[in-house]
Amino acid sequence: MYLKSKAGNRGFTLIELLVVIAIIAILAALLLPALSGAKVKAVTTRCANNVRQLGMAMQLYGDDNLQLLPAAGDSVAWNSPGPVAWTQALVGYYQNTNILTCPPLAKLYQTQYNYFMGARAVYVDTAALGSVNLRLIQQSSEYVLSGDTNYRFMPGDADPDNYSQDTLFTNAVQVHNQRLNVLFADLHVRAYQKFNPGEMTYSFDLPGVPF
Repeated sequence: MYLKSKAGNRGFTLIELLVVIAIIAILAALLLPALSGAKVKAVTTRCANNVRQLGMAMQLYGDDNLQLLPAAGDSVAWNSPGPVAWTQALVGYYQNTNILTCPPLAKLYQTQYNYFMGARAVYVDTAALGSVNLRLIQQSSEYVLSGDTNYRFMPGDADPDNYSQDTLFTNAVQVHNQRLNVLFADLHVRAYQKFNPGEMTYSFDLPGVPF
């Protein structure tokens, strides 16, 4: 009579089980940083796409309004009857208001409006608030048109701008692996950790002008 060996039914010993658990733990420790980095990169890409869509909306608005963008004001709520927030003025050109929000910046500054109107040149030239005239921009690949708002505005302010405050680099960068998405007037987007005079300007006609 044939007797089946009991060895074939042997389960894991405690030591073998602990070894398997240890291996799984090591693999998880190796994979988690990579997964975390991939998540950060995905969010950064999403925010870059948001501001690029916003730039396209600005371009379309300018095409319909003699190349003038909506003027930013002071602290203006989304539903303000007047003045109208520039984000509200553009809504017909981008439609999905989700593009106004960058999740890590929204969490950091407690606001859903996370991109600014790059009107610094208007304020420098006129000492007043006003509209960006796209025709005046001679360095379109360098002019800072918008980007991540790394600055604390009033809660509910749907009209962030950079007239008199550097909305990019005044504060330490705490999002997107310490880099901020910057939208230029030619509608390309690139991430920076600090102002780069070789690639950025706040002037309509001069390259490399810092804030």
